[in-house]
Amino acid sequence: MTSPDQAPRGLYAVGAAGLAIEALVLLLAVPAVVSAQRGHVSVIGVSYLAVLVVLLVLAAGLLRRRGGKPFATAVQPLVVAAGIVTWPMYVVGLAFAGIWVYWLRQWPRR
Repeated sequence: MTSPDQAPRGLYAVGAAGLAIEALVLLLAVPAVVSAQRGHVSVIGVSYLAVLVVLLVLAAGLLRRRGGKPFATAVQPLVVAAGIVTWPMYVVGLAFAGIWVYWLRQWPRR
C-alpha cells in the first residue's frame, strides 16, 4: 500500500500515456483541420496546434519531475482554446481535459 505522499508508480505512466495520446490526436488533427477548412485556416492556427503537440510531449516527459503535474495541467486549457482554430477542437479539448481531471482525482489525498 502506498502512503498519501506517494502515488502508485503506474499512475505516472497512465498520465504520461494520456498526454502522449493527446499529442498524437492533435498531430493527426493538423492535416484534417487544413483540409476541412479548405485553405482558410491561418498559418498561426496550424502553428498553434503544432506548438501544443510539442508542449504535450514535453509535459508527458516532465510528468514525474517536480512541477510536472502543474505544467501538464496548465496545458489543458490551451488545448481547449484550440477550438478557436476550428470548433471541433473544443470537443477534443474538453474530452481530454475531462480525462485529465479524472486522472488528477485518482491521486491519494494528503
